[in-house]
Amino acid sequence: MLVSEIFEKVCKAKSKKERVKVLQENQSQAVFAVLQLNYNPTYKMLLPEGTPPFKKEEDKPIGYQQTSIANELRRFYIWLDHSQNIPALKRETLFIEMLEGLHTSEAELLCAAKDKRLTTIYKQLTEAVAREAFPSIFPPKPARS
Repeated sequence: MLVSEIFEKVCKAKSKKERVKVLQENQSQAVFAVLQLNYNPTYKMLLPEGTPPFKKEEDKPIGYQQTSIANELRRFYIWLDHSQNIPALKRETLFIEMLEGLHTSEAELLCAAKDKRLTTIYKQLTEAVAREAFPSIFPPKPARS
């Protein structure tokens, strides 16, 4: 199941408790990575803000995409590891190429998570839901004074 399909199921759940349960039942490294990218302030992709120009194949049904976020996780270091000496243009080109291989729903989800605006697509998938489902993948929230 694609991450976008899981997040759609989360949004269809009626209560916060059900949303947490759906996330927990469908946990994977890809789900963790997207949630951390969106809600963990220490995760920052080395890419410009906004959705890059990429070819969307909107008529391609789920299951016919070249790759998925789960398959691409091994390459995320390119966009997350600040010690990588990769020119910005090359990094951006590789990101666009990856987006073009993903199903459109996953590509849009990844662009939103990169910019920390996942809730613009999945309104019910809040930080509170993600933290309740997987508290161990997030740093503790700073205490308010």
